Amino acid sequence: MNILIISHEYPPIGGGGANACMHLANEYSKMGHKVTILTVWYKGLRNIELDDNICIYRLHSRRKRVEHCTFIEMADFIFKALPVANKLVIENCFDICQVFFGIPSGIVGYYLRKRHKLPYIIRFGGGDIPGFQDRFTVVYRIIAPCIRIIWRNAEVLVANSKGLKQMANAFYSKKEIYVIPNGADIPSANNNEIERDGSFKILFVSRLIERKGVQDFLPQLRQLSNRCAKIGKKVVFTIVGDGPYRNKLERIVTEESITDLVEFCGQKSKQELPQYYLNADIFVFPSKREGMPNVVLEAMSYGLPVIMTHCEGSDELIDRNGFVLDVEDFANAIYEVINDKNLLEIMGLRSKQIILERFLWEDVANKYVELINRCWMEKK
Repeated sequence: MNILIISHEYPPIGGGGANACMHLANEYSKMGHKVTILTVWYKGLRNIELDDNICIYRLHSRRKRVEHCTFIEMADFIFKALPVANKLVIENCFDICQVFFGIPSGIVGYYLRKRHKLPYIIRFGGGDIPGFQDRFTVVYRIIAPCIRIIWRNAEVLVANSKGLKQMANAFYSKKEIYVIPNGADIPSANNNEIERDGSFKILFVSRLIERKGVQDFLPQLRQLSNRCAKIGKKVVFTIVGDGPYRNKLERIVTEESITDLVEFCGQKSKQELPQYYLNADIFVFPSKREGMPNVVLEAMSYGLPVIMTHCEGSDELIDRNGFVLDVEDFANAIYEVINDKNLLEIMGLRSKQIILERFLWEDVANKYVELINRCWMEKK
């Protein structure tokens, strides 16, 4: 197939959705498909990138930050993408357009279908579904008619978790929504490559925004530290990522007098992240709402037990490899695994097993290709 992918975020820009886009594009390429990606430019990047069967076109727009995008920046991407996408379709014989996020990229997919009859599939990420973020309630209400039109004209709608599908169905139930999860790959690195300092490392990796819930976990750290000190253990909470909420989190750390327990490491590249996963003992994810968190899958691929909240994706990801709890109970669960090294090892091995059985990127890409082919056969 000749696949056009439209995404307003693509690594090194963006978060989990951008990484999912990259991994799928790579898997399509390995399968022999040709992939063209239309995305946004950022300082230091080339306008056009060529790699095997993948060609990336990056559009100069108003994007100011790697980890965060405003509605104005999304709108700017749409206006820049429409003429370029039109030209690409004229010059190439694409079989399908895969849209990452119904908003903003779905507008481009809809335009290409109406003008060139190019079918498109939408891969939901979370924030593109009305009701996902309370702070966008008014915006969702305004653009809801547009979203329904985009969804109705899509060849296929795909959510990356059962919970996200339920949320999408609550907004629009006139079209079947398939579930294809995000994925991960088992890394070749091993723990012997990292020198440990003897402390118990608690890791969080993600954009620093209020929805991720780190602020709800931080106040538990001092009491957890005191309990662990009694059994000769020191705990350290490592925060990897950046975003608009970082200043607020740093203030909480100061107010709670836990500066000795928390490390802010900032945004890290994909090449830098492995050392943090390898140096950790457990991964925490106190998010209030998700699609399916890529960082949890990544943590599992490195053999980390996971403690996460009851957000979308938790039902599929946690199966005897950790705990799904209210954030207020995180500290008690961490203390339990610190006290039981055998339990920690068992859950870590189970995390890797789950990735191998259910979430390898190769298998995820095959599910997309099978779905596309099945829909084409049904149309014929």
